[in-house]
Amino acid sequence: MDDLVAFLRARLDEDAEDARLAEAVDPSPWYEDVSEGTYTRQREGLDGVGLVRAADNVGLWDRESSSALSMAAVTSVHVARHDPARVLREVEAGRKLVNAYAEVADNDVDMPYEYGYGWANGLGLAVRLLASVYAAHPDYRPEWAPTV
Repeated sequence: MDDLVAFLRARLDEDAEDARLAEAVDPSPWYEDVSEGTYTRQREGLDGVGLVRAADNVGLWDRESSSALSMAAVTSVHVARHDPARVLREVEAGRKLVNAYAEVADNDVDMPYEYGYGWANGLGLAVRLLASVYAAHPDYRPEWAPTV
């Protein structure tokens, strides 16, 4: 289980770093504004800073000349929902879960009927579910898949 804990800590570190880099560019909160099919980002109480536009806009995003990114509306919603601050909260919650599990991982056995192992088994399932988010990562192991 030490490998699973190390794997998750590395993925959470990567997620946190990506969110911090995005937040450093512009720390204003992200929100969805679907008026006229455009998704915008709030900046110090001012609207109208275009971040993502719906797919019916022509062209692709050109970082040097535009702040608009052309993509499908459903993808735009996904981007807006992944506010760096939310991602950092999610990462912190994941780290707390992994740390709690690491303390009892030696008691995580495939005998759920043993009352004394209930805490470790419950955390073990939670950590496996958390790890399943990263199943496409090349370091993910099939034996870590949750059994629910």
